[in-house]
Amino acid sequence: MADSQFIIDDGNAGNICIDIFGDGDYEIEVRGETIHFDWSDRFGPIPLGKRGREIDLGPGHKFWRAVSLWKLQGKQLEGNRAIWHEPKKPVLQHLGGRNYLVIEDGEPGYDW
Repeated sequence: MADSQFIIDDGNAGNICIDIFGDGDYEIEVRGETIHFDWSDRFGPIPLGKRGREIDLGPGHKFWRAVSLWKLQGKQLEGNRAIWHEPKKPVLQHLGGRNYLVIEDGEPGYDW
């Protein structure tokens, strides 16, 4: 389902875009913590608190990496639970010094 937005001209600083339809209320588990969030194709994830209100998670919070990997891995769901996994790291053979041979490529996002 695509998001729907309304554009409002505030007459001063430009336009304001209001996203009224996210994809729904999801939850994602990150290192044993379950975080609820809404997903918008335009704005991305919006973390939600226990009462369904937006909460502010700092830029270094583990939620952002997990939800980014979830999107990269195809936004798979079981019910409303976001299914994601840690990406596989590449398999390297050390040849000496700074030289490595890539034996097997890693999955996208392994280096985040």
